[in-house]
Amino acid sequence: MKTELKLLAEKCSGRVVIPASVDITGISIDTRTLKPGNLYVALKGETHDGHAFIGAAVKAGAAAILVSSLPETGVPAETGVIQVADTLAALQAIAAARRNELRSFFIGVTGSNGKTTTRSMVHHILSEGNICSATTGNLNNHIGLPLTIMAIAEDSQYSILEMGMNHSGEIRDLCRIARPDAALISNIGPAHIGILGSLENIARAKAEILEQLDAGKTAVVPGDTDFTDIFRAAGRANLITFGEKPENDYRISDLQMQADSIAFKLQTPVGVKQCHLNLAGRHNAFNATAALTLCHQLGCDLDRAIARIATFAPVGARMERVQIDGLTVLLDCYNANPGSMQEALRYLAICSSPRIAVLGDMRELGELSESLHRQLGVQAAEAAPDLLVCVGIDAAHIAAAARDKGLAETRVISLNSGDAAAELLRERLQKGSTVLFKASRGMHFEKIVQKLWPQLGKDLH
Repeated sequence: MKTELKLLAEKCSGRVVIPASVDITGISIDTRTLKPGNLYVALKGETHDGHAFIGAAVKAGAAAILVSSLPETGVPAETGVIQVADTLAALQAIAAARRNELRSFFIGVTGSNGKTTTRSMVHHILSEGNICSATTGNLNNHIGLPLTIMAIAEDSQYSILEMGMNHSGEIRDLCRIARPDAALISNIGPAHIGILGSLENIARAKAEILEQLDAGKTAVVPGDTDFTDIFRAAGRANLITFGEKPENDYRISDLQMQADSIAFKLQTPVGVKQCHLNLAGRHNAFNATAALTLCHQLGCDLDRAIARIATFAPVGARMERVQIDGLTVLLDCYNANPGSMQEALRYLAICSSPRIAVLGDMRELGELSESLHRQLGVQAAEAAPDLLVCVGIDAAHIAAAARDKGLAETRVISLNSGDAAAELLRERLQKGSTVLFKASRGMHFEKIVQKLWPQLGKDLH
């Protein structure tokens, strides 16, 4: 993007307090990554107020600043200043205006599990022969999505936007900014059920992505749920379903899992296709099918899309396989909920022994937390790892239920901290083992991994 200060002020109903003859070449909310020529937006958060960093933004080369209150120390005359009532609302308004200016085809992707992988798969397929932009990292919320839109290239033909939420109404607000031309819901599961209260409420919140789609537009949704009627009632789009049930428009069958790949048949409106993925986990067959369904419905040649997705590499720290020190390490520590935990355990069960599951707390489960952690403990016992290490207060229920289900006491260990887990694993790991690390992001399991293998040299988040 490149625009003038006055035009930006008009887009967000702001007032130019200090005019400056500058061209804005981007937007930043973080002085550590701000580039010269950027507009610095001073956001007020729960723990930090961006207004406190205006001096650092000017020093870093900000061409202008967007504020709700003027800095007491002032700013240099060559730095423009726009004042608004609410800097977050202004950022969103600027992004909405930017979206209206772009000719890109916008795709919204959401879901309880797998939305980042599915979004990346859609991008991978469409980027063959097209110029594509997409959400990076976890910029999928009320702040991240506007920043993503502002970074979309002028010549992008497709823009794939991930949309996250943990409260009803959030995806609706994101769609008002992004106005997707097509939508995909990867699945409905108990993520954030402690906040939303029920799977039905989660389905209704996810279905908000369908509300603004015009008749005839494409919406891909899971067909193996009890919530298809909710999806149909949410909007006027052409609903296309995927899953294992016979009535789905795109149906998965004959699914076969190997330690490092998945193969399945996909029954489609243009015949039965054979699919192969160099990915771990049954759930990725569903993620891939969702992506293939959407891309085919948007006009992609299905055979080419299937060949393309076979080259897809996993997104970092989401069932990512790392070979190190004679071990196979499964990094799935970006996030966790009961559905994704179960799929990870299913996958671990087919991996080479000795098998070690390092599981941590699942967050935002509310009153159901203990029962859902105990349910996971039963599933862990059925997966029969050689060692089950449970880290955290809630994860203690996983350990207790696994013992109750019959997993031997000697194979179940409950710990309170990641440091203790790292020390234990340092003693218990042996060559040839497969080790799964999975927990909600707030458990910071990447720190356990980094203590054990600092040579990995990367932040898993």
